[in-house]
Amino acid sequence: MRLTIHRSDGKSGKYFQDDVGRAAILSRRLDPATLFTTGPIVIGVLNPFTILNADEVCWIEAESERQLMHALPQGVESVRKLAGRSEYENILARQWPRWRQAGAGAPQDLMEALVELSFKGGAVLYLHVIGQVTSAPLTDMIFSQPAVTATFEPHGTAFINPRSIVRARAYHSLQSVQYPAGLWCLEADDI
Repeated sequence: MRLTIHRSDGKSGKYFQDDVGRAAILSRRLDPATLFTTGPIVIGVLNPFTILNADEVCWIEAESERQLMHALPQGVESVRKLAGRSEYENILARQWPRWRQAGAGAPQDLMEALVELSFKGGAVLYLHVIGQVTSAPLTDMIFSQPAVTATFEPHGTAFINPRSIVRARAYHSLQSVQYPAGLWCLEADDI
């Protein structure tokens, strides 16, 4: 198992665990429900060890052939971490015109979204979300979760810490969106 931990200071640490038994224990600790909510993350093998403030971890990329836990919001079937901005822009150029003309609206319609997440320290992640239309507010899909999980090839899972997200921009196929109380109703100058 290999982990890359992206921190809010813009740095990332790379770690590995080749022992099968220890990798099994570690995979259970990568629980989206508790990963960023149970205090500091301690990494090491006796001496030295590292203590990370979980609030300052933007996301963790885990590469393992072992099946890792996922947590998807209501109505979401898959979240895929894109390779970068170019893949995001290619999908957006292809899908955005379709989404604007015939968006999904009825419950159980296919919902698709592209999400750009900006973190403390300037790091950016791009996600492709597929699911079904639900009555849940779109903001709850990201910010009500203790961790958002996304897959990446070949055997990866990203565990994203919503508390370290500074900005999320979503392009989506929904005809209408239920926003939270206190919405600032403004048009964006940039897209």
